[in-house]
Amino acid sequence: MIDTQLFVQLITAAAGSAGFGLLFHIKKRYIGLVGIGGMIGWLVYVFCTGIWDGVFLPSLAAGFIVDVYAEILARICKETSTSFFVTSIIPLVPGSTLFYCMSSIVEGNNHMALIYGRDTFYFALGIAVGMSAAWSICYFGRTVRNRAEESSH
Repeated sequence: MIDTQLFVQLITAAAGSAGFGLLFHIKKRYIGLVGIGGMIGWLVYVFCTGIWDGVFLPSLAAGFIVDVYAEILARICKETSTSFFVTSIIPLVPGSTLFYCMSSIVEGNNHMALIYGRDTFYFALGIAVGMSAAWSICYFGRTVRNRAEESSH
């Protein structure tokens, strides 16, 4: 059974991704798919925080899954994967830790600024590494498939 807090988080993740989809002029028929991508990314992140400590591995896993989702949608919808990925990853962007880092700097609390800054960096790095790994695997798969098709002709 899904708890109320997680349900609200998933709905707001979907709404946030869909909203950014509108801002980035995603075709209207894909707005729901972008919302689902944001929901999937946040669900993976929340699930993985229960498994691993810290933010790096959960954000890596979520970035990986969202990029795979974007690559699949790109093939199905015949669009670019970037448009699906950028809007679907929005709920994972580490805005709160960056805000608290800057707030701690302004308040002169250097210790907390370092902790929040580290978490912001690890969060962003995890997303980038996850996305890069998924993109590399998909690219490798396409290259192998294309070469196999070329050699069979």
